[in-house]
Amino acid sequence: MSAIVPGDDRKGLRMRRLHVALVLLSFGAGAADAFAFLALSGTFTANMTGNLVLAAMFTRPAYLTTLLCALVAIAAFALVLYSGFRWTKNAGSAAASKRMSIRQLLVPSLLAQAVVVVLWLVVWQHLPLPVEFVVIALSAGALALQTVAAKKLTDIDGITTTYVTGTLTTTMQALAERSDRGQGIRVLSILALPAGAVACTALLHLVPWAGPVLPFVITGVATAIAFAAEPPASTPAPAPVGTPGA
Repeated sequence: MSAIVPGDDRKGLRMRRLHVALVLLSFGAGAADAFAFLALSGTFTANMTGNLVLAAMFTRPAYLTTLLCALVAIAAFALVLYSGFRWTKNAGSAAASKRMSIRQLLVPSLLAQAVVVVLWLVVWQHLPLPVEFVVIALSAGALALQTVAAKKLTDIDGITTTYVTGTLTTTMQALAERSDRGQGIRVLSILALPAGAVACTALLHLVPWAGPVLPFVITGVATAIAFAAEPPASTPAPAPVGTPGA
């Protein structure tokens, strides 16, 4: 059996840290969706399938408000999702792609959630509909960036963080095909999402003004862990002695 060299060991440690960050992002997505559904006119900001269904349920009370909020969430999520993939499509190497995903996707996502927290703390008792649209758009955009980041950062198929349908499908496929690679992290990601929803539901019940604080804090922790797992930038080889610039 070949010995593990220090470089491989460091790479494995970085990937394990990324796995922890991804599970935390799933927890944060569950918390963000619970906050949005309970406090923002029954809208989701991560689960776009749910929003499409809500937009079609025309007999629901206050349907027009629900429709508008759902459409805002879908439009913001789709636009930011497209932009996130465009920003990072020419990242180069896998290591460069991971660095770009952390800096250009997770950090802006965290900043957007910080604005959500500030807006909510100011107007949570009397939330005007236009401000509600802004909060929904910012939250949906933040979670879209996390969705792109998860696809760029993971080395395991089926880790999506913001919705479990794809992760569950891949988990069941791997189970049926007797493949155990990545099963643990996928199962943790699935379980983390409802756990985040439970935690945020309890927080909203006990401290209504703190609803968006939980997903913001969790995203902050996940981003910090992702930074700790950031692959080192490659350095150019030194020029031979005697050449210009050496």
